[in-house]
Amino acid sequence: MILIVDDSATNQILMEAILKEEGYNTLTAFGAREAFKIIEKNKPTLVVLDLMMPEVNGFDFLKQIKSMEKFSDIPIVVVSAISSNETAQECIALGAKHYFSKPIEISLFLEKIKHI
Repeated sequence: MILIVDDSATNQILMEAILKEEGYNTLTAFGAREAFKIIEKNKPTLVVLDLMMPEVNGFDFLKQIKSMEKFSDIPIVVVSAISSNETAQECIALGAKHYFSKPIEISLFLEKIKHI
């Protein structure tokens, strides 16, 4: 199961459609707090994470999940509207497996998801 964490319903729907078409099961969360509740009940095999969210942003979510021993092994793929190399490098340094700038190149995104 892939957990999509994004505060935009439109982005959630698009990600779900892309992933479900490839046969993946998905769940969605509108923010970090909701995501942690889902993760506690049903540990995902992968998290697709937006960075710019209210309350707890994606950077803080990434730091928190990677500091939790029982969840630190969950691969995180960041998908964000921020398209700077510095941001991508920071996410990778915090433990993300890959960083994609929006709009994503779907074929490359799916290839990375498949390998993860």
